[in-house]
Amino acid sequence: VSTPVAPSPVPTPGLAKRMKKSKQPLQVTKDLGRWKPADDLLLINAVLQTNDLTSVHLGVKFSCRFNLREIQERWYALLYDPIISKLACQAMRQLHPEAIAAIQSKVLFSKAEEQLLNKVGSTSQPTLDTFQELLHKHPDVFYPSRTAKALQLHWQLMKQYYLLDDQT
Repeated sequence: VSTPVAPSPVPTPGLAKRMKKSKQPLQVTKDLGRWKPADDLLLINAVLQTNDLTSVHLGVKFSCRFNLREIQERWYALLYDPIISKLACQAMRQLHPEAIAAIQSKVLFSKAEEQLLNKVGSTSQPTLDTFQELLHKHPDVFYPSRTAKALQLHWQLMKQYYLLDDQT
């Protein structure tokens, strides 16, 4: 004599999809709360300049304090999560051109840029023309929004902290 086996409750495919979809927007809205469009743009530009998330974590000032893991998670979400990526791109497109220019002025200097600035000696008294010439000679190295004044200020910081090649 066989006993009838009670059918196990199997969720319908529609219910499983609804459960998955209902969880995902929570993550998207959670990320959108802390990560502002300006932060995303700054993150993208800084990573493209340095190719180093640790440098970005240490050197970039975002709208709020993010730890390294949060920066890594956001970077990977922007790259691989189509929902977050799409929403972030839409929000970044709505930024005012002046806000974009301000964000781009905060982008970290790459190693290649600093190597070129190193060639300007610490004992010389470079003028803006010196840095303008550097920009013209190496447009492929310098970030497109860099100005001669920005290069001069960064060179002065490097000189102040004894980071130039001819300094001890």
